[in-house]
Amino acid sequence: MKIGLNKIVLSFGICFLFACNQNKSPFFDEILKSENGQFRNTEIGATIEDIKAIENEKFLKDQMPDYLHYDYEISMGNTYTVTYDFSENNELYEIEVVVFLDAIEDAAVLFNNFSAHFNRKYSVGRKEDDGYMTWHTNSSISNTRVAVSIINDSEAYGFLTIFIRDLDY
Repeated sequence: MKIGLNKIVLSFGICFLFACNQNKSPFFDEILKSENGQFRNTEIGATIEDIKAIENEKFLKDQMPDYLHYDYEISMGNTYTVTYDFSENNELYEIEVVVFLDAIEDAAVLFNNFSAHFNRKYSVGRKEDDGYMTWHTNSSISNTRVAVSIINDSEAYGFLTIFIRDLDY
């Protein structure tokens, strides 16, 4: 009887773990890249050299003295871009991540994953009039106010946009 009970408990535990993983997008970790910083291991106020050191040069598609643009392919039909904008003083003031997914359902799961992540990291977000969910924090580099925003604009395919921007710029 005890062996049968152990098998039942083990089976429920495995089912519970499997169910938890069903709610995590397979794209989340790659897009987030790191828990450090405000997003992708960086913060508002970083320099262009800081960003080049953490992003993969192979995916750099465009660069100017105040701009970097990266294109990443996750899998067939699932991609994302990351753009970084810098001030005249070489300080990062905006990060934009745009995610394109084959399935609208995948975008909904990813949106929920990022919303939960930002809620844990920055406290509960607020839905803005324009549809964005927004959280507020401060940059430890530039000591400026920062907004972290996300929207799910999926229609015929999955489409998410994440903005991290300096509110004082």
